[in-house]
Amino acid sequence: MSRRTRLLPRFYRYMLESDASTHRKGTALNVLSGLLTGVGLAIMMPAAVALQTGTTQWGLTFPGWMAALAVVAVSASALSFVGTKLSYAAGLGFMKNLQTIIGAKVARLPLGWFKADSAGRLSRMVTQEMMSTGQAAALYIGQLLKSIAAVVVFCAATWLWSWQLGALMTVAVPVLLALLRAAQACVGKGAGLEDAAEQEFAARVVEFAQCQAVLRACHAGADYEELADSFANSRRQSVKGLWWSALGEVLSGASVQMLVVGMIVSVVLLGLAGAAGAVETVVMVGVALRFTTLLNDIVSALFGMEDRRHMLDGIDEVMDAAELPVAKESRQAPVDGSVCVDGAAFSYVAGHPVLRGVSLAVPDRKMVAIVGPSGCGKTTIIKLIARFHDVDEGAIRVGGVDVRDLATEDLFKQVSFVFQDVYLFNDTLRGNVLMANPQATEDELQEAAALAGVTEIVERLPEGWETLCKEGGRGLSGGERQRVAIARALLKRAPVVLFDEATSALDAENEANIVRSMEALRSRSTLIVVAHKLETIRMADEIVVLDEHGRVAEAGTHERLLAARGLYADFWEKRLASSQWKLV
Repeated sequence: MSRRTRLLPRFYRYMLESDASTHRKGTALNVLSGLLTGVGLAIMMPAAVALQTGTTQWGLTFPGWMAALAVVAVSASALSFVGTKLSYAAGLGFMKNLQTIIGAKVARLPLGWFKADSAGRLSRMVTQEMMSTGQAAALYIGQLLKSIAAVVVFCAATWLWSWQLGALMTVAVPVLLALLRAAQACVGKGAGLEDAAEQEFAARVVEFAQCQAVLRACHAGADYEELADSFANSRRQSVKGLWWSALGEVLSGASVQMLVVGMIVSVVLLGLAGAAGAVETVVMVGVALRFTTLLNDIVSALFGMEDRRHMLDGIDEVMDAAELPVAKESRQAPVDGSVCVDGAAFSYVAGHPVLRGVSLAVPDRKMVAIVGPSGCGKTTIIKLIARFHDVDEGAIRVGGVDVRDLATEDLFKQVSFVFQDVYLFNDTLRGNVLMANPQATEDELQEAAALAGVTEIVERLPEGWETLCKEGGRGLSGGERQRVAIARALLKRAPVVLFDEATSALDAENEANIVRSMEALRSRSTLIVVAHKLETIRMADEIVVLDEHGRVAEAGTHERLLAARGLYADFWEKRLASSQWKLV
């Protein structure tokens, strides 16, 4: 079943049973309110005949019908009030539960799922979009069903007034609903076009802002072709979207008006033909106008729910994302910090392999470096060890245990990371280091800081350890953030530490400090290092060289690989040549 035919079940999917029960009760009361509203409209005709003729109609005089109408109106209003209140309570529960289940889902997703735009998407999802979908669950569903119930009763009542009018309604209402469905589809298509264009343009604006230094260096600070093209495309798609939305609005409005006008004309013709009295005719015209309100409520609810459909699509995309199968409990505990990559093959996109049968073994407390051309899969190996993804073929073992057999918590007790881009939280410097091991003593903190070179940072900052790092680490240089990351790794005392291009953008001083920290880590942890700067990995116990096809081309120590005159020696010679370049 396609998503377009499963809107209501998708709302219920994210409700707790208690909230779903509350929502069903609210919906039932709204439907009863709608039925009574339809009955109230139906009462108008016998009341009008009783008023005109002064006779009893269906056992009641005019005052009796007015009393019945008052009872129905009060009952309908009371049911609508309680039903709406229950629906809103369920809507609030929907939002609260959705926040919980999205949070739980995100915690189970593989780390490889998270990309550059993930934070923005999730932020929009748990704020704006969640609020909007909660509003739809609270308001539009009840409104839609209440109005439909009233329309059904009204249409049935028209047969009692006039078979001609009843026949008109029986034919016209299904046609109207079909036209409204078509209008809803047009509006949905328009919203989809506009949303896609806005997202693309927003991404380009962010890119334009973040890359100003590069753009200005290339004499393109104010003339960024990609941004201009994205803006032009966004404008084109927005115009198309507006046309589709306008078509939907016109189609829905025209359809409703045609039905109402048809009803009014039919009633007037019946009056002129003598089939209805003057009072009856006036009452039927008034009821037709009230009927217009019901139809507009249906249109409003349908369009309101349609506007939320793409939001539900975004939520479904997260909730339906494939999870890595995770063991609830580790089958066995890792025995040490050794790492084994055994015939690993992996593809991000089917048919385009990144790694092809890669094998390497890293003994406990040894250092292995991985080098190779860009795109050969160096970082991918790091991600597979940390189980950002699962291998397509082969196995990854940490401490002798397949990572697929380790509970997530146990795996991350074994592994620590030092990436090129280090994220610091909006916390003190102390808090950012201690997050690796909140139970660490002051002595352990100071030891890790000294080994990582963080002590130098602390001493120059006016507030020392209590300096607020600000979100992302603003206020610290890239090299200083790297030192904090290494201090975390030292403090965590994980058996395995993964370095991914940790020195690629650092100056000589910071690079030297990182290398010293690596030496400190080697005494207690297994190191696996991905690096472009070959000087930083000369000390490795083994260097594994990947070729452009994601295969192991050669492996050995720095000296042995140079002597072999293979791919590594070629990398080294090019590196030496580039280091001797001078500007004259």
